[in-house]
Amino acid sequence: MTKITIIRHGETDANKQMIVQGRLNNPLNSTGISQAIQAAKYFSHHCYQIDVIVSSPLIRALRTAELIREELKLPLDIHEDSELIERNFGEYDGKKIQEDYQEQVLLNLIPGMEKNHELEHRVITSLTRIALEHQNKHILVVAHSHVIKALLVQMNIGFEYKTFLANCAISTLEFDHETNQFLVTHANTSPF
Repeated sequence: MTKITIIRHGETDANKQMIVQGRLNNPLNSTGISQAIQAAKYFSHHCYQIDVIVSSPLIRALRTAELIREELKLPLDIHEDSELIERNFGEYDGKKIQEDYQEQVLLNLIPGMEKNHELEHRVITSLTRIALEHQNKHILVVAHSHVIKALLVQMNIGFEYKTFLANCAISTLEFDHETNQFLVTHANTSPF
């Protein structure tokens, strides 16, 4: 059985200001750095043995992965996977979240936005490929809010795109190689 732990990146100033980042390449702020270090301590305390680290190429995710690796003193490379990049929010990228934002995302109404079904297909395909490439390993994946939501929405466990997912929230899955299916073993909307 292959295990995947997927974590959202740490906080950025745009997160704090409620600005949709999408593909914007914003760095972690000091809180985000602390969150990544705390996540590593959580992994250490709960005896996580991480064999592989895969990250979105956006700096907020990549830096979160680097901080976790450094804190755990893991002699591992970080594999960047462009398929784990955050959703393209089209005209909403860089804008402050408005009252109608959630409904517009749910109904695929934002001009230029990657559609829900496209995002879900991209994420499931990518994570399946990653699981098949690293069979019987424990894989840490560092990604983004809507990447993780796309996965959890597909798992039919009560997640929606409007479900709030905190920075450094951690979920765990298992991948069954006989059925090529994911099973969510733990889904958390808040850190640790």
